[in-house]
Amino acid sequence: METIVYIASTQALEDAETFSRLYKTVPKYRQKKIDSYKTDKEKRLSLGVGLLLTKALKENEIDESLLELSHKDNGRPYFKERPDIFFSLSHSEERVMCSISDQPIGCDVEIIKENADEDVVNWTKMECYAKASDTNMMDLINGKNFYSKDYSFKEIEMNDGYRYIVCSKIPIEEKQIIKLDSF
Repeated sequence: METIVYIASTQALEDAETFSRLYKTVPKYRQKKIDSYKTDKEKRLSLGVGLLLTKALKENEIDESLLELSHKDNGRPYFKERPDIFFSLSHSEERVMCSISDQPIGCDVEIIKENADEDVVNWTKMECYAKASDTNMMDLINGKNFYSKDYSFKEIEMNDGYRYIVCSKIPIEEKQIIKLDSF
C-alpha cells in the first residue's frame, strides 16, 4: 500500500448542492456520523475527512464497501477486516486531512490562532504521535509516556494559517502529500 497524505479545504462543501451530491458518495457509516452532528460546519468537516479516506482507499484499490469501521478502546478507528490498513483523520475549522499507510501513521491539522506559540506545534505533534502509536494523550501530557525514536514527524508547509503534521514509522516525502483544490 502506498503511504499518502491528503489535505483539502471544506469551503466547496458550503454549497448545499455540492454537499448533497458528495454526501451520497460516502459509505453509510460516514453518512450516519455526518448526520449525528448538529452544526453545518461539523457536518462539512466529517464529510470532508470521509471523502479523503474514500479517495485514499480507492487509490490503493481497496473497496470501502467491503469494510466495517470499528473503534479501539482509545477511540482510534480501524477496519475490522483489514487491520493492515492504518489511517488517521483530522480537521480544524475549514481544513481536513487524511493519512493512510501499511504502517502506523497519525496526522493532525490545527488552525494557527493569533499570537500562537510553540504550544500549537507541540500539541499538533503530540496528537499525531498519539494517533500513530496508539498512545494515550494524557500519558504524553503528564510525562508518563514519551516519543519513540521509531517515529518521525513531517511538518507540511502550506502558508494558509494552519499547521499540518504527520507522524509515521517511515519518513514522509513531499511526493506523498496531495493537496486537493476540490473533492
